[in-house]
Amino acid sequence: MNNKRNKLHLHCLMLVMLVIVMTFFVSGFDMTRRVIVEVDGQTKVLHTNTSNPKKILAEAGIILENGDGWRLKGANKQVQDGSVIEVVRGIPFVVIRGEEAKEYKSAKETVGAALNDIGISHLKERVYPEVQEPLQAGMKIYVLAKNEELEFSEASVDIPVQYEEDHSINFGTESIAHPGKEGKEAIVSKKVKHKDGSHSVHELTRHVILEPETKIIRKGMAMSVYTPEGYKRYTKKIKAEATAYVATGNRTSIGLVPYEGIVAVDPRMIPYYTKMYIPGYGFAMAGDTGGDMAHHRIDLFYNDYHKAIQWGRRHVDVYILAE
Repeated sequence: MNNKRNKLHLHCLMLVMLVIVMTFFVSGFDMTRRVIVEVDGQTKVLHTNTSNPKKILAEAGIILENGDGWRLKGANKQVQDGSVIEVVRGIPFVVIRGEEAKEYKSAKETVGAALNDIGISHLKERVYPEVQEPLQAGMKIYVLAKNEELEFSEASVDIPVQYEEDHSINFGTESIAHPGKEGKEAIVSKKVKHKDGSHSVHELTRHVILEPETKIIRKGMAMSVYTPEGYKRYTKKIKAEATAYVATGNRTSIGLVPYEGIVAVDPRMIPYYTKMYIPGYGFAMAGDTGGDMAHHRIDLFYNDYHKAIQWGRRHVDVYILAE
């Protein structure tokens, strides 16, 4: 009986010794892990004996500023050989409580998690945007006090207008190709109850929930010519041979001292005082004639001899203006 008892004690002792040896073996020998750290667009590879992510980041010389965080990529929740640690830099946001606005940073993904991260207690129904909303850089987060509540309303969005030139429609007229449609936007406001029982409402934000449809207007461009003063309507276009001339010392046929913009014409074809536009020359008026002026021949007056020589003689389009 004693022998059996002694053997049992011996077996227990051997088992204890085995556990001690195995513990020493696991903890006392090298357990190097290869860990990849992703930070600020760079990748660092470390060989480390620790499984503590913060210590690993310190070994990599990475400084976590206030609001920064990290996460293990992949399914494993503990650092293992081949693990990837991603450093997540905190993004800035503003918390507004009453009249106080304060900036914070957090690496958390949602509004609620970010508030918890900076230690601000809150009720989810008294936070805007909602606690499950993704945290975005520059976001304003409103944490309402007891005397404050949210109000939601809608407003119409004006119809944008787009003009399209249509050379099949007479100049100066318009045709609606598409009437367009108003949009809608959601408005979130904060209603504040004051001690005297009065209320004030402050708009927090608004965003489009239904995009407006653009109103398309076709703008008539037929019988129009583009000038330095924009499009001008014309009643007739004449192809003419235009020659430049300079002052002769005489007044024009209608008694004017000639100036640049006076055109000598055949008054049977283009009546005196007719206003016109000639590309390359400009706005002009029929105010002179001459012996060579027949049919669609015209002379363009220039003050400067060199300009006149440069023009010479050429074929042009003459637009008889409507006004």
